[in-house]
Amino acid sequence: MSGVLKRIALILLGLVIVGAVVIGAEIFLALRRDYLPTSPVLDVGGDFGSGARPLRFVVLGDSTAAGVGAGSAAKAYPTLLARRLAADGRRVRLIDLGVSGARVADVLSDQVPKALEARPDLVFVGMGANDVTHATSLDAIREDSDAILSRLETTGATVVVAGPPDMRAPAFLEPLRSIAGWRGRVVAAAIEGVAEERGVTTVELARVTGPLFAKDPDRYHSTDDFHPSADGYALWADAIYPVLEEALATR
Repeated sequence: MSGVLKRIALILLGLVIVGAVVIGAEIFLALRRDYLPTSPVLDVGGDFGSGARPLRFVVLGDSTAAGVGAGSAAKAYPTLLARRLAADGRRVRLIDLGVSGARVADVLSDQVPKALEARPDLVFVGMGANDVTHATSLDAIREDSDAILSRLETTGATVVVAGPPDMRAPAFLEPLRSIAGWRGRVVAAAIEGVAEERGVTTVELARVTGPLFAKDPDRYHSTDDFHPSADGYALWADAIYPVLEEALATR
Protein backbone atom coordinates (compact mmCIF):
# COMPACT_ATOMS: atom_id res chain seq x y z
CA MET A 1 0.00 0.00 0.00
CA SER A 2 2.86 2.35 0.88
CA GLY A 3 4.29 1.88 -2.63
CA VAL A 4 0.95 2.83 -4.19
CA LEU A 5 0.70 5.92 -2.00
CA LYS A 6 4.20 6.96 -2.98
CA ARG A 7 3.37 6.62 -6.69
CA ILE A 8 0.18 8.67 -6.22
CA ALA A 9 2.15 11.32 -4.33
CA LEU A 10 4.73 11.49 -7.11
CA ILE A 11 2.02 11.81 -9.76
CA LEU A 12 0.33 14.62 -7.82
CA LEU A 13 3.66 16.38 -7.33
CA GLY A 14 4.33 16.08 -11.04
CA LEU A 15 0.95 17.58 -11.87
CA VAL A 16 1.59 20.49 -9.50
CA ILE A 17 4.97 21.15 -11.09
CA VAL A 18 3.55 21.00 -14.61
CA GLY A 19 0.71 23.29 -13.61
CA ALA A 20 3.11 25.80 -12.08
CA VAL A 21 5.25 25.77 -15.23
CA VAL A 22 2.21 26.29 -17.47
CA ILE A 23 0.87 29.17 -15.37
CA GLY A 24 4.33 30.72 -15.18
CA ALA A 25 4.65 30.57 -18.96
CA GLU A 26 1.20 32.13 -19.39
CA ILE A 27 2.08 34.96 -17.01
CA PHE A 28 5.26 35.58 -19.00
CA LEU A 29 3.29 35.70 -22.25
CA ALA A 30 0.69 38.03 -20.71
CA LEU A 31 3.43 40.40 -19.57
CA ARG A 32 5.03 40.35 -23.03
CA ARG A 33 1.80 41.23 -24.87
CA ASP A 34 1.33 44.58 -26.56
CA TYR A 35 -1.42 46.46 -24.74
CA LEU A 36 -3.06 49.68 -25.84
CA PRO A 37 -0.89 52.77 -25.30
CA THR A 38 -1.82 54.96 -22.35
CA SER A 39 -0.60 58.17 -23.99
CA PRO A 40 -1.55 60.61 -25.25
CA VAL A 41 -4.07 60.81 -22.42
CA LEU A 42 -7.66 61.45 -23.47
CA ASP A 43 -9.12 64.75 -22.29
CA VAL A 44 -12.09 63.32 -20.40
CA GLY A 45 -14.12 65.94 -18.56
CA GLY A 46 -16.02 69.19 -19.01
CA ASP A 47 -19.52 70.57 -18.60
CA PHE A 48 -22.68 68.88 -19.82
CA GLY A 49 -26.30 70.04 -19.84
CA SER A 50 -27.60 73.33 -18.55
CA GLY A 51 -28.75 74.80 -15.30
CA ALA A 52 -27.59 77.00 -12.48
CA ARG A 53 -25.16 75.38 -10.05
CA PRO A 54 -23.48 72.36 -11.62
CA LEU A 55 -23.47 68.88 -10.14
CA ARG A 56 -19.74 68.28 -9.64
CA PHE A 57 -19.20 64.67 -10.68
CA VAL A 58 -15.76 63.21 -9.89
CA VAL A 59 -14.55 59.86 -11.24
CA LEU A 60 -11.56 58.05 -9.69
CA GLY A 61 -9.88 54.95 -11.01
CA ASP A 62 -7.43 53.41 -13.46
CA SER A 63 -6.98 53.19 -17.25
CA THR A 64 -10.66 52.40 -17.72
CA ALA A 65 -11.63 55.68 -16.03
CA ALA A 66 -9.07 57.36 -18.29
CA GLY A 67 -10.85 55.89 -21.32
CA VAL A 68 -8.16 53.55 -22.64
CA GLY A 69 -9.84 51.46 -25.35
CA ALA A 70 -12.78 53.82 -25.85
CA GLY A 71 -11.20 55.45 -28.90
CA SER A 72 -12.28 58.95 -27.89
CA ALA A 73 -13.16 60.93 -24.78
CA ALA A 74 -16.80 61.02 -25.90
CA LYS A 75 -17.02 57.22 -25.60
CA ALA A 76 -15.25 56.89 -22.26
CA TYR A 77 -17.61 55.68 -19.55
CA PRO A 78 -17.24 58.80 -17.33
CA THR A 79 -18.41 60.93 -20.29
CA LEU A 80 -21.32 58.59 -21.00
CA LEU A 81 -22.37 58.83 -17.35
CA ALA A 82 -22.07 62.62 -17.29
CA ARG A 83 -24.23 62.92 -20.41
CA ARG A 84 -26.93 60.70 -18.92
CA LEU A 85 -26.92 62.63 -15.67
CA ALA A 86 -27.23 65.86 -17.65
CA ALA A 87 -30.08 64.45 -19.74
CA ASP A 88 -32.18 64.46 -16.58
CA GLY A 89 -32.15 68.25 -16.58
CA ARG A 90 -28.95 68.84 -14.67
CA ARG A 91 -25.83 70.78 -15.46
CA VAL A 92 -22.99 68.35 -14.80
CA ARG A 93 -19.32 69.19 -14.40
CA LEU A 94 -17.25 66.04 -14.97
CA ILE A 95 -13.84 65.89 -13.29
CA ASP A 96 -12.08 62.69 -14.32
CA LEU A 97 -9.06 61.86 -12.16
CA GLY A 98 -8.47 58.30 -13.41
CA VAL A 99 -4.85 57.36 -14.16
CA SER A 100 -3.64 54.32 -16.12
CA GLY A 101 -2.01 51.73 -13.91
CA ALA A 102 -3.47 53.08 -10.68
CA ARG A 103 -3.97 50.63 -7.83
CA VAL A 104 -6.15 51.21 -4.80
CA ALA A 105 -3.16 52.68 -2.95
CA ASP A 106 -2.58 55.13 -5.81
CA VAL A 107 -6.21 56.22 -5.77
CA LEU A 108 -5.78 56.99 -2.07
CA SER A 109 -2.47 58.84 -2.30
CA ASP A 110 -2.80 60.63 -5.66
CA GLN A 111 -6.46 60.97 -6.63
CA VAL A 112 -8.36 61.43 -3.39
CA PRO A 113 -6.58 64.69 -2.47
CA LYS A 114 -7.57 66.13 -5.87
CA ALA A 115 -11.13 64.89 -5.39
CA LEU A 116 -11.35 66.70 -2.06
CA GLU A 117 -10.16 69.92 -3.69
CA ALA A 118 -12.90 69.57 -6.35
CA ARG A 119 -15.64 69.75 -3.68
CA PRO A 120 -17.69 66.99 -5.37
CA ASP A 121 -21.39 66.37 -5.16
CA LEU A 122 -21.14 62.87 -6.64
CA VAL A 123 -18.14 60.52 -6.74
CA PHE A 124 -17.75 57.24 -8.58
CA VAL A 125 -14.74 55.09 -7.70
CA GLY A 126 -13.89 52.15 -9.96
CA MET A 127 -10.76 50.40 -8.74
CA GLY A 128 -8.99 47.13 -8.09
CA ALA A 129 -8.17 45.73 -11.53
CA ASN A 130 -4.47 46.52 -11.23
CA ASP A 131 -4.46 45.06 -7.73
CA VAL A 132 -5.69 41.82 -9.30
CA THR A 133 -2.80 41.66 -11.75
CA HIS A 134 -0.20 42.87 -9.22
CA ALA A 135 -1.34 40.49 -6.47
CA THR A 136 -1.83 43.23 -3.86
CA SER A 137 -2.65 41.76 -0.46
CA LEU A 138 -6.32 41.77 0.49
CA ASP A 139 -5.51 43.38 3.84
CA ALA A 140 -3.84 46.31 2.06
CA ILE A 141 -6.78 46.61 -0.35
CA ARG A 142 -9.27 46.70 2.52
CA GLU A 143 -7.23 49.18 4.54
CA ASP A 144 -6.73 51.56 1.60
CA SER A 145 -10.34 51.23 0.45
CA ASP A 146 -11.53 52.14 3.93
CA ALA A 147 -9.23 55.17 3.99
CA ILE A 148 -10.48 56.29 0.56
CA LEU A 149 -14.11 56.13 1.62
CA SER A 150 -13.40 57.72 4.98
CA ARG A 151 -11.80 60.74 3.31
CA LEU A 152 -14.47 61.04 0.62
CA GLU A 153 -17.19 60.97 3.29
CA THR A 154 -15.82 64.27 4.65
CA THR A 155 -16.96 66.01 1.44
CA GLY A 156 -20.63 65.20 2.03
CA ALA A 157 -20.79 63.89 -1.56
CA THR A 158 -22.79 60.90 -2.70
CA VAL A 159 -20.25 58.11 -3.23
CA VAL A 160 -20.65 54.98 -5.36
CA VAL A 161 -17.97 52.27 -5.60
CA ALA A 162 -17.21 49.36 -7.92
CA GLY A 163 -14.51 46.75 -7.62
CA PRO A 164 -12.76 45.26 -10.65
CA PRO A 165 -14.79 44.03 -13.64
CA ASP A 166 -14.75 40.44 -14.83
CA MET A 167 -11.01 39.83 -15.24
CA ARG A 168 -11.37 36.79 -17.52
CA ALA A 169 -9.95 38.76 -20.43
CA PRO A 170 -9.11 37.01 -23.72
CA ALA A 171 -5.57 38.38 -23.33
CA PHE A 172 -5.00 35.64 -20.74
CA LEU A 173 -4.74 31.99 -21.73
CA GLU A 174 -6.36 29.25 -19.68
CA PRO A 175 -5.95 28.38 -16.86
CA LEU A 176 -4.56 31.86 -16.10
CA ARG A 177 -7.80 33.41 -17.39
CA SER A 178 -9.90 31.54 -14.84
CA ILE A 179 -7.41 32.31 -12.07
CA ALA A 180 -7.61 36.02 -12.95
CA GLY A 181 -11.40 35.81 -12.87
CA TRP A 182 -11.33 34.19 -9.42
CA ARG A 183 -8.84 36.74 -8.12
CA GLY A 184 -10.98 39.57 -9.53
CA ARG A 185 -14.01 38.29 -7.64
CA VAL A 186 -12.01 38.11 -4.41
CA VAL A 187 -10.68 41.67 -4.81
CA ALA A 188 -14.15 42.96 -5.71
CA ALA A 189 -15.61 41.30 -2.61
CA ALA A 190 -12.94 42.96 -0.45
CA ILE A 191 -13.60 46.45 -1.85
CA GLU A 192 -17.37 46.13 -1.89
CA GLY A 193 -17.37 44.61 1.59
CA VAL A 194 -15.62 47.68 2.99
CA ALA A 195 -18.06 49.93 1.13
CA GLU A 196 -21.08 48.08 2.46
CA GLU A 197 -19.75 48.31 6.03
CA ARG A 198 -19.62 52.08 5.58
CA GLY A 199 -23.06 52.25 4.00
CA VAL A 200 -21.63 53.24 0.61
CA THR A 201 -23.54 52.15 -2.49
CA THR A 202 -21.78 49.60 -4.72
CA VAL A 203 -22.02 48.45 -8.34
CA GLU A 204 -21.38 44.75 -8.93
CA LEU A 205 -19.73 45.44 -12.26
CA ALA A 206 -18.34 41.95 -12.84
CA ARG A 207 -21.63 40.21 -12.08
CA VAL A 208 -23.74 42.55 -14.21
CA THR A 209 -21.51 42.99 -17.27
CA GLY A 210 -19.21 39.96 -17.12
CA PRO A 211 -21.60 37.50 -18.82
CA LEU A 212 -22.10 39.88 -21.74
CA PHE A 213 -18.34 40.36 -22.17
CA ALA A 214 -17.90 36.57 -22.09
CA LYS A 215 -20.69 36.03 -24.62
CA ASP A 216 -19.24 38.43 -27.21
CA PRO A 217 -15.60 39.14 -26.29
CA ASP A 218 -14.65 40.50 -29.73
CA ARG A 219 -17.32 43.18 -29.51
CA TYR A 220 -16.86 44.25 -25.93
CA HIS A 221 -13.06 44.08 -25.64
CA SER A 222 -10.71 46.45 -27.43
CA THR A 223 -8.00 45.31 -29.81
CA ASP A 224 -5.61 44.37 -27.00
CA ASP A 225 -8.16 41.83 -25.68
CA PHE A 226 -7.83 43.37 -22.21
CA HIS A 227 -9.41 46.82 -21.99
CA PRO A 228 -13.09 47.33 -22.84
CA SER A 229 -14.03 48.67 -26.27
CA ALA A 230 -16.40 51.59 -26.80
CA ASP A 231 -19.28 49.07 -26.75
CA GLY A 232 -17.86 47.58 -23.56
CA TYR A 233 -17.77 50.95 -21.86
CA ALA A 234 -21.35 51.56 -22.95
CA LEU A 235 -22.31 48.36 -21.11
CA TRP A 236 -20.51 49.64 -18.04
CA ALA A 237 -22.41 52.93 -18.24
CA ASP A 238 -25.67 50.97 -18.50
CA ALA A 239 -24.78 49.17 -15.27
CA ILE A 240 -23.48 52.17 -13.33
CA TYR A 241 -25.92 54.93 -14.26
CA PRO A 242 -29.07 53.57 -12.55
CA VAL A 243 -27.08 53.07 -9.34
CA LEU A 244 -25.82 56.66 -9.46
CA GLU A 245 -29.35 57.96 -9.94
CA GLU A 246 -30.72 55.87 -7.08
CA ALA A 247 -27.90 56.99 -4.79
CA LEU A 248 -28.54 60.63 -5.64
CA ALA A 249 -32.25 60.21 -5.02
CA THR A 250 -31.70 58.83 -1.54
CA ARG A 251 -28.94 61.20 -0.35
